Amino acid sequence: MNPGIGARKARTELNKSIILSLLFLLCIGLCVSRMKYEVVFLKNKLKEINIQLDKCQDDIKIYNAEWSFLNDPKRLQRLASKYLPHLRPTENRQIINFETLIRSDFDKEISKNITSLVERDVPLQGANRYASEAFGAFLDKAIKKHEGAMESD
Repeated sequence: MNPGIGARKARTELNKSIILSLLFLLCIGLCVSRMKYEVVFLKNKLKEINIQLDKCQDDIKIYNAEWSFLNDPKRLQRLASKYLPHLRPTENRQIINFETLIRSDFDKEISKNITSLVERDVPLQGANRYASEAFGAFLDKAIKKHEGAMESD
């Protein structure tokens, strides 16, 4: 065997390992620099988010102050007396129980409406809408009836 061939083979192996090591170091360097820039980007994004958060907290403080001003009882009283001069406190006779309002008339009205729906064979969606409208109309009638009874007292 030729001693030069073994040395050449060893040198070739050494060159390959040096090139692979350099490529490996280059990849690691690229990865580290990329991570560094990502960290810088994320830090800047965090700063922007913190600035927005501070702005939102300032806005909330302003809204709370404005809410306190708008709901000041003295201010509301002044506005009520200016724009609602005929407004009076609620009297006990104006307050009625919902069940008292609808107890007897409601049963009659609803049974009449259900019978009407069954006779007309109204589909379910239409029945819901119709029942809602009928209930609203019934409440209007009941309230007017109650108001008329109060006025006659």
